[in-house]
Amino acid sequence: MSEVYRRLGEVLPPGHRAEPVFAVDGKRAAAWAEALPRADAHATRRALLGALEGLATQPLQKGAARHEVADVLRPLVLEAAAFVERQTAGKPLPLAGELAALPGELAQLHLRLAHAYRMAAADLCAPSGSLPWLRGGRVGEALARAVHHYVEAMRAAWRVYAELPPEAWRGLHRSLRFAELRELDRRPVDDPLVPGQPSLHQAYVRVLLFALCSPRAFSQAEQERVWLMCEAFAPRSPLREEPSGTSVGVAEDADEGPGGKAPARWHLDLVNFAAAVEAALAAGGEDEATVVPDHGMPVKFPVDGLRKLRRAFSQAASRQFSRLEAGHRVETVFGLSGLHFEASGGRDFDSFARHVLEGRIEEAQRAAWASASAENMARTVRVPATVVDQSLGGYRMRWAQDPQLRLRVGEVIGIQVAGEDEEADWMLGLLRWLRYEADGQVMAGVELLSRSAAAVALAGNAPSTRSPVRALELRPPYGGNEWLYLTAQRLPQGETLHVGREQDEAERLLDARPGPTLKGLRLAQALGDYFLYRYTPADAPA
Repeated sequence: MSEVYRRLGEVLPPGHRAEPVFAVDGKRAAAWAEALPRADAHATRRALLGALEGLATQPLQKGAARHEVADVLRPLVLEAAAFVERQTAGKPLPLAGELAALPGELAQLHLRLAHAYRMAAADLCAPSGSLPWLRGGRVGEALARAVHHYVEAMRAAWRVYAELPPEAWRGLHRSLRFAELRELDRRPVDDPLVPGQPSLHQAYVRVLLFALCSPRAFSQAEQERVWLMCEAFAPRSPLREEPSGTSVGVAEDADEGPGGKAPARWHLDLVNFAAAVEAALAAGGEDEATVVPDHGMPVKFPVDGLRKLRRAFSQAASRQFSRLEAGHRVETVFGLSGLHFEASGGRDFDSFARHVLEGRIEEAQRAAWASASAENMARTVRVPATVVDQSLGGYRMRWAQDPQLRLRVGEVIGIQVAGEDEEADWMLGLLRWLRYEADGQVMAGVELLSRSAAAVALAGNAPSTRSPVRALELRPPYGGNEWLYLTAQRLPQGETLHVGREQDEAERLLDARPGPTLKGLRLAQALGDYFLYRYTPADAPA
């Protein structure tokens, strides 16, 4: 018996055993499924979870019995998956109330069904691990369905920024390794319930690419487009035995994805995918670009999203920033409006703009944003957080469980060290990825955009009927002579603007800010709902 086959038939997690709901028999499984209370979706899911746990943890069975039972239960799992996706589609995250448990239950349904199909493949090849006479197709079918449901278990977690179900990666690796050993990994897959499935090898490479893209750094809608791109580039992303400068290691038998800590057995080459992203960025516009694979449909994507992909593909470079353990407490506020309110000393934008623009706005303009300013002020709440660790690139932070906490990838976040005086600088960051922990806490990666954010108001240089614009004036973390301005609306190109700020901000001796007139603002980056502009004073040294 080979080690690869032994691993294929091992119960995950090792030593786990659950009592079967019914004997491993297709007819009894069909009778049990027929008696399920299908009108009660919750009760049906709970019953399925128990049945699949028992099916996936039994020792090796004779012949195709486990495969037959898995085939009976599989349509119910797919039906439950469709129900959960309908119930949670478009709901704000994290999910609350009865909806909160649905994605975790769905991930477990897929995971346990995948374990059952993997074990069914081992049953069919018992006791030696060789393909049975005239039944190699059944083994390939079981492995293909195992791979599909391992992938779906992980995608169910990624969609809601949750932790991946334990042993999903290990089960996936083991299924692929055995398929490779028996030369089943590149055969066509015929799946009447989920038509159009790729070969096992292509499905495996696709999910490896998706994991490397850091799916928690994207919105749910963006995740679907990244998934399409990974499908298009899977055939052009070879797995090699030898590493290269553009490859990432993949473990042979560890519960972790590509780029983990375990020794690598294979190396996934990213050069083609990365080159296509670079080409799209070079040819794209300010907001959107198109990634064009050699095969498959072109995919339109926000430029900021492609920059996220570029960072994901350059993980080795990003790791040059050594991470330092932290643990200190900070105060956080979310959104441009909230941070502007705090950085301006607790004033709504109406009062702030009238003060710093000194008659440059008319009374009629003021009414256009006065009510919105009051609403933003009412929503501004300081939320305590803990900095887990930090580097030159930013922070990894944790928030305690709070049903009112609504975070999203791409949101602006203000950070101030807890206990500092009221006039201490607010730092500005951007939420780059999210993960909702099992205990309800939220973990996030925050890219640091500036260590000092000042509240300003931007208006036309001459008296204008246009309303002033809320903005933050930022000193970039890399220093230099440039200044950055963050707004929630696109500014007119080429127009000279007047910047209104507090007098003490304008006269800081150690921080000589630009004069009151800004000419030649350049859009540096579109950050989801925000726009980051770059400004270089005309008298700045080269």
